[in-house]
Amino acid sequence: MKKKTQGSFGELLVASAFVRDGWTVSFPFGENTRYDLIAERRGVFLRVQVKCVMPKGGALEVNLRSCNNWSVRRYTAHEIDMIAVCDASSRNVYFLPKKELNRSFIHLRLAAAKNGQKKFTRRAEDYADMPLDGVVSVK
Repeated sequence: MKKKTQGSFGELLVASAFVRDGWTVSFPFGENTRYDLIAERRGVFLRVQVKCVMPKGGALEVNLRSCNNWSVRRYTAHEIDMIAVCDASSRNVYFLPKKELNRSFIHLRLAAAKNGQKKFTRRAEDYADMPLDGVVSVK
């Protein structure tokens, strides 16, 4: 799947997860925003950046930066409220809270590490629920 097609696929999967949970979803016009979609429910608005990733070695490697021909920039908690990670293989969606944005990459383990390491690993299943901590209503 081409990169742009994979990204569009991921955005639709994430949007459907929000709609399934009772949110209204809007997409910004153009490509000049730091988020891919906005989800709204009962006066709460979330700016969501979507990353659609193919698993490698039992994990999803998620780039927490945006890259274009001129620059590489990390996402910040001032620009987005969460990153939604779409597993392009299984079509599962995982949600990273703002507090995870302090690095360039994050690995979400889909299977146990072959060497048995558990310390400092992040299991994808632990990110299956939307992190709504610190999200405020605009009412």
